[in-house]
Amino acid sequence: MRILLAGPDYEENLSLRYLSSSLQSAGHETVLAAFNSSSDIPAIARSAEESAIIGLSMCFQSRAEEFLHLAQLIKSRDPKKLVVMGGHYASCAAEPLLINHPEIDIIVIHEGEKTLVEIANSIPPLGEHLHHLPGIAYRDGHAVRFTAVRPMLEDLDALPFPDRRGPIHLIAGVPTSFLLGSRGCYGSCAYCCITTLHRMVPGKRFRQRNPERIADEMADLYNRNGIRQFIFHDDNFLVPSENSNQARLSELEKELRHRGVKDFALVIKCRPADAKEEILRRLKELGLVRIFFGIESSTARGLSTLERNQGVEDSERALNACAKLDISAQFTLMIFNPDATPDTLRSDTAFMRRFSSNPLNFCRAEIYAGTPLEKRMTDLGRAKGDYLAKEYSLSDPIADRACTISLDLFNSRCWRNDSLMQNAIGIDHMASVIKRFNKGSHQMALCRRVADWLKRVNLDTIDLLEEVIEISRSAEGKADARIDNAILEIRAREAKSRQRLLSEGIDLRGKLQSFRLLKNASAANRMSLPSRRLARQVAAALLVVGAPAATGCHQAIAPAVNPPAAIAAEDPNSLCSLRGVVKDAKGGIIPGATIEITNLGTKIIYKLTTNDVGDYEANRLPAGRYAVKVKAKSFRTFEMKGLILKDGAREVLDITLEVLYNGSGAIEYAAAPLKAKQNGKLG
Repeated sequence: MRILLAGPDYEENLSLRYLSSSLQSAGHETVLAAFNSSSDIPAIARSAEESAIIGLSMCFQSRAEEFLHLAQLIKSRDPKKLVVMGGHYASCAAEPLLINHPEIDIIVIHEGEKTLVEIANSIPPLGEHLHHLPGIAYRDGHAVRFTAVRPMLEDLDALPFPDRRGPIHLIAGVPTSFLLGSRGCYGSCAYCCITTLHRMVPGKRFRQRNPERIADEMADLYNRNGIRQFIFHDDNFLVPSENSNQARLSELEKELRHRGVKDFALVIKCRPADAKEEILRRLKELGLVRIFFGIESSTARGLSTLERNQGVEDSERALNACAKLDISAQFTLMIFNPDATPDTLRSDTAFMRRFSSNPLNFCRAEIYAGTPLEKRMTDLGRAKGDYLAKEYSLSDPIADRACTISLDLFNSRCWRNDSLMQNAIGIDHMASVIKRFNKGSHQMALCRRVADWLKRVNLDTIDLLEEVIEISRSAEGKADARIDNAILEIRAREAKSRQRLLSEGIDLRGKLQSFRLLKNASAANRMSLPSRRLARQVAAALLVVGAPAATGCHQAIAPAVNPPAAIAAEDPNSLCSLRGVVKDAKGGIIPGATIEITNLGTKIIYKLTTNDVGDYEANRLPAGRYAVKVKAKSFRTFEMKGLILKDGAREVLDITLEVLYNGSGAIEYAAAPLKAKQNGKLG
């Protein structure tokens, strides 16, 4: 059975990839589709036409309406398609989603590897089996039914490794993969949808994989795909026991040595209290270049509101230790939270200023579906909106006004995709990778430029934020045209400085992207792929340049020259052909890539596209010198000049495209503000 799995895939959506490998192990065919923005909807809907089940990973509540629109489009084209949703938000808001959206057939509650396999195995006829399948919610007439709770999967190593199809991520030229060494979180923060999700089923809310199996997966990626940077998506790479952390790290080091995995970069996330200097030093020696700390607030009041069980001194100690060891340490502050005051806002901005050399961001604490914070705001009557999105008012009117102004003023700077702050965070990561693998003076000078730029970005943002806080204080309880004019003036300065700093950042990113880890990148390009070669050999139709009437899917462009007439004048025995396959760095085929073959002598341009197995073939090319350009969405453009075709040549040119990794480096995003509906419209 063919199953389409779609969801966000900026940094390898491991949730979808574990689902895919589990389905494949059960004998099903899977298709992975990146759903990173609404512009992806038409292509995903077309791909869904050939699939029996459509699985949508609706983990981010801020994107719920995009996912619902996609589901509606799929159902409108074929009402018999089975649309299954899962993820944090879908699990936590299952009942209202099923009540209000008939385009959803089933919602998988909590983790879905076993559940989705059982759904696929039950078709047809699924309807007779639904009430027997644990771990789902579905619509029964006008009622929503929840089946028996599926217990927590205790042994994460029982799952197959995630499906790694698709282009390899390159960060500063270093092949990168994303992993999970654990699932869940040992904390109980009031705002966290991850904690809420793992409270929904019985069992351990935090589970760790065996270091031996983690090393197996790392070695496989290291040897098969040339991966040299491993980014762990674990919420808690470290735990509150220093002895446990030391023992686990020792075992992982031993297993990696045994498998010959060395000279790599490592990125992790953890709580500041768990990041003791000694363990950070060991991780640095292993390859740690970047760490994300869940700091969230610089005040005891803010930490208490968020039910974040840590101290401010923990955060300061961890950040100082990273600075001492030259480890990039990223953090976000939820400065706008229900109990924020002018004093807590000033404390948070002072904290950001003190650590302005770090990649950082700030945001509002969002009230996600099912979280204790959402319940608290609802019970207090301070929440507005519905199951799709809720907002709330801050208890202090000055802080509330500062929040309202900031959410509008800083959206393009801090939270929108490809924003200035996201670029700053990603570019800092790229520089950290360069420092790990390239020690030349030119590289180090570039990294120092990045550090200077990052600090200027942060200080500019902090300066603007402090102005907003002071304006909000002076505007307390009154409407004043001078205040409105001051906000307009700040808005103009913000836009101007944002564009200037972003332009500088794009220039730096381009220079960082020029570095390549050539000794490792070549290994992935030499992979043997007999099954794909066989698929190409049996393809029924090849795209042929020079016969547009026969194929109708390509053309030759020749300003001031008529290509058919020019070619007709050639001796048929002297005409040449050029064929090959376009693939990514892991050997995956790239259908629909556009190819331009330019005769440098006549300036005639021949255009064609790769077929569904990545092949192209250009026939009836006059002998001469050519340039070849290949473009495909999400990949860097390939260009080759000086290709010589001699009389009657039959040349083969296989082309490997590098992924264009949008966003520079790995980013732990600050929360995008939820927008509640007001009177049926988005506020």
